[in-house]
Amino acid sequence: MSLELISQLASAVVMVWGALAAIRASRSATRTALLSNLLRSVALLLLVRLIADFGGWSSWFIYLWMFFASGYVVAGYLATTVWVGLPLRAESTKGSRTEMVNLGVSGVLTLAVSGALVIPGLMLS
Repeated sequence: MSLELISQLASAVVMVWGALAAIRASRSATRTALLSNLLRSVALLLLVRLIADFGGWSSWFIYLWMFFASGYVVAGYLATTVWVGLPLRAESTKGSRTEMVNLGVSGVLTLAVSGALVIPGLMLS
């Protein structure tokens, strides 16, 4: 197996995992948990950009990319439909604290992956 194929298979697994996690996010109990789960899914989508070899995408991976990218669109639709009915935070202090920690970790993860994409691009240009 070539390194390109391994990269594409790893990217495909991350895309599947991220799209399913994004769709599953609509089952969150609060808005804070919903945002946390969506941020985590976006970080996985950005991770694909880091590990995929974009110059060597074969036809099967482009179709897979488009299919699971549509999963992110469906997740966005589901999130907007359930947003109004969700409370802002959990009622218990412990649950609220856990949600805020999860949101913080998801935000830092997303920023770290985004930084790993942007900083090398700035250095190379």
